[in-house]
Amino acid sequence: MDEQAEELVKVVVDLPESDMGVSGERLWAFPLGGDVYEIRSSPWHARNINWGDWVKAVAESKDKWPTFISVVKRSGHRTVHIYLLEEGCERREELLAEINRLGASYENADGKMYALDCEPDIDVVPIIGYLDELKKDEVLDFRISEY
Repeated sequence: MDEQAEELVKVVVDLPESDMGVSGERLWAFPLGGDVYEIRSSPWHARNINWGDWVKAVAESKDKWPTFISVVKRSGHRTVHIYLLEEGCERREELLAEINRLGASYENADGKMYALDCEPDIDVVPIIGYLDELKKDEVLDFRISEY
């Protein structure tokens, strides 16, 4: 892989409503040119962006990170945010192993909050069914990206 392929930047995503006390986040992205970037990390709070989406983002000046404007092209990935409750923390390894078995990968924020990534060829229905059961049992809470 050449050096240019490794040069990621942060794209700022302002959230329309505060989420868990957060009003925005920064996502790693690869610049494609013309103010278009490919997202290279799972969002923790934004629900309208997924891994691999191409987004338009514009920087106010050369010393500022570009700010998200819109999605240009969908990647087909789906993001699911989960938050482990007390029992979920106790069962973390079991839950994450099952999530992997069902086809999702994940990023860990703090041991309680995870961003699941479902690639385009992954059927999200079994994953959502599993999470629904865990939510009913008060093991975790979750939400699915809008797209």
